[in-house]
This record gives sequence, C-alpha cells and structure tokens, in this order.
Amino acid sequence: MESVTLSDSLNAGPLALLLQGVLADTAKRHGNRLPGLSSRLGLVASESREEVTLVFHDDGCLILPGLVEPDLTLQAESVLLPRLQTIPVVLGLPLFASPAGLDLLRSFVRHPLKVSGLGLLFKNPARVARALLDVARLVSLLAGTY
Repeated sequence: MESVTLSDSLNAGPLALLLQGVLADTAKRHGNRLPGLSSRLGLVASESREEVTLVFHDDGCLILPGLVEPDLTLQAESVLLPRLQTIPVVLGLPLFASPAGLDLLRSFVRHPLKVSGLGLLFKNPARVARALLDVARLVSLLAGTY
C-alpha cells in the first residue's frame, strides 16, 4: 500500500501531483511512512489558486480536493516544497546559509507564506497547536532533518 494517495474524487492538478511526488519521496526516505504527522493541513498554490487538504494518518497521507475542514491552511508558491529538499543538512540542521537555502529565503521575501485558520486557536487550541507542530515536522521531513 502506498503511503501517499490521491482521493478518488480528486481531479489531480499540478499542486496535488507535486505534493504526491514530494511526499512519496519523503516517505520512502523514512521507511515508507510520514512519522509523527496527524493533522489536516490545507494548502493553496498562490500562482494557480489550486486548493488541497493533506490528511495525515497512520504514518501516511491522503490528498483531498479543496479545503476540507483543515486545522490550518498555508498559501505559498508550490515550487517551495521541492526546494526544501535541496537544502543541505549539517549535523541534522538545515543549512540556510547555502546557495539553495538563500534562494529559498529570497523566495519567501518576494512571496511570503500566508497562514490562515488561526482563529480556530480560540475554539480548539490543541488542534491548532498540533497542526503547527505538524507543519514544523513536515518541513523537517522534507528537508531531511527529521
């Protein structure tokens, strides 16, 4: 069984296919699983406005079309995800002072990451905290530091 799957109802656009590829590659590096992730993250590609929800479960991920009750939603350029995999790691920490790291940081300055859903913090702080922790873990997994 694959650890990263697309929903049957998903008309796979560029963002969904990119996510499936990047997350499947990441899972392969970690024993065909995505350890420690358990939230629902909404992602919006700023260049195409494509929306998907990543539902993490049992060390895997299901990619759903649209924003389906996400714990947190991130909006950014879709090309940022593959760039995280190119950042060199030294002693388990990403080296942002590298050319790839500086390129990623410049991209964040030109096109900032937008986060929405923090209003849920007042209703269900544990859910938002778990989602924020999952975002940090996911970045670590993608960069190869976790």
